[in-house]
Amino acid sequence: MKLLITGYPPFDQFPLNSTHQLIESMKADFPEKLAGLRESIVFDIVDFDNTDSDSQQRTMLASYRRVMDTYQPDICLFCGQAAARTMLTLETIAINIFKGDIIDPSGPPAYWATLPEQKTLIANLRAANIPAKLSHHAGTHLCNHILYAALRDAEQNGTGVKAGFLHLPMTASQVIECNENRPFVPLSMTREALIIAIRLLAETARAA
Repeated sequence: MKLLITGYPPFDQFPLNSTHQLIESMKADFPEKLAGLRESIVFDIVDFDNTDSDSQQRTMLASYRRVMDTYQPDICLFCGQAAARTMLTLETIAINIFKGDIIDPSGPPAYWATLPEQKTLIANLRAANIPAKLSHHAGTHLCNHILYAALRDAEQNGTGVKAGFLHLPMTASQVIECNENRPFVPLSMTREALIIAIRLLAETARAA
């Protein structure tokens, strides 16, 4: 199994991004709990030009395809920040819309996420006192877009790549930085959530 986990860089009004912090933290300090899986997991940032919507879409897709070509993953867990959400939310569906426009005119209106054991993952997170739930709307911006692109590519190319998307609230350091009343979870909690997710995905892959 090759598992790819990605985040996004800081953008818009936020000088930090919770998923960027998470990915860089995992790369700099790989969890000892995952020591036996080190060769199976890769972390990266899907970058983009934030100048305008067209630039966002074009450059995000280019960066997404770069990481996919580089790592050739079997499973993808894309992560993005949802600053208004109070819980970690695992997206069940990706829709064929980016900011009001169709992503792929030849594609279906939506795809179900194919990440294995989604309900079990949420149950495991909640059992570990991590606030988490399934979500049925990933938005209409880049978070939804990357999941739709991955599911569309898997269908068209017949690769069998499984994909899902995890939205994260802001971190405590972000709230301190922006000095606003916003929901947040500690970075240590999102690290633990990722450890739980990776272990479950590895177990599922071994049992397949």
